[in-house]
Amino acid sequence: MSVSMTLTAGAMWVSARSIRRALARDDYLDTLDPDRRPAEPPARLRRSGRVVVSREGDLPVYRYEPAARTPGLELMYLPGGGLVNPLVAEHWWIVERLARATGAAITVVCYPLAPERGADHTLAVIDAQYERLAARASRLWVAGDSAGGALAVGLALRASRRPDALVLFSPWLDLGLENPAIARRARRDPSLRVPGLRAGVAAWAGERGLDDPAIDPARMDPTGLPPTLLFQGGRDIFFDDAVAFTRRADAVGAPVRLITAPAGFHVYVGAFWTPESRSAFAEVGALAHATQPAMT
Repeated sequence: MSVSMTLTAGAMWVSARSIRRALARDDYLDTLDPDRRPAEPPARLRRSGRVVVSREGDLPVYRYEPAARTPGLELMYLPGGGLVNPLVAEHWWIVERLARATGAAITVVCYPLAPERGADHTLAVIDAQYERLAARASRLWVAGDSAGGALAVGLALRASRRPDALVLFSPWLDLGLENPAIARRARRDPSLRVPGLRAGVAAWAGERGLDDPAIDPARMDPTGLPPTLLFQGGRDIFFDDAVAFTRRADAVGAPVRLITAPAGFHVYVGAFWTPESRSAFAEVGALAHATQPAMT
């Protein structure tokens, strides 16, 4: 583990204090800003490429086309936020580095959130955006972090055209938070806490319940997943669920590769100044290069 990752994880205990305290509350939903909105793309993205903004109802859909493009490669990104919070500024760091690593044009989908909207509405919006991309892309990847990672897995398994690859950053792979290892690992996690996560996902699932295999990756059959890179940090309460998911995938021959960072916190790849983050995006770039069609 690198010194910079260890120091960054330590700093998270200070910088993420308000997040940690809010998520420790059973009434977490009461702390949400009813006016919460996605963070706008930073100016530097417009200097390094082209940003196009469209709308899906009252929600923005962002498309970033880097100046150095890989022809034909499209990537849909689903940001995390516990199914209740929108895209934040740090997500743009991830989008920017995904574009650098792969050369893909990246469509960032800001999907409907709980408690205002539920799972059916979220999945309908994501599916519609995916089908639009699938209609024109010769190669199509899906990526997501945290709750967005859970949504990415479900999309990859139900889409009529499966994505060509899946990239998961600290995905939430058991929405029920049932793994007994969570209590032990929470002592090292500087940001996530179970009560708030449970409140959010219960509001999002609604009458479908968390035992619905259509929405919870822990209950999905991973057979048929495309080549998948799964990045997880050892300080993350979702770590043990990532290990369990990878084992289930391996048992059915699904090509899921788990890459861990022992000192990594939740979505540690966003700490782009660390060797662990740089290594993660190098792995993503290597997969993009390895799966690139040969020139004819």
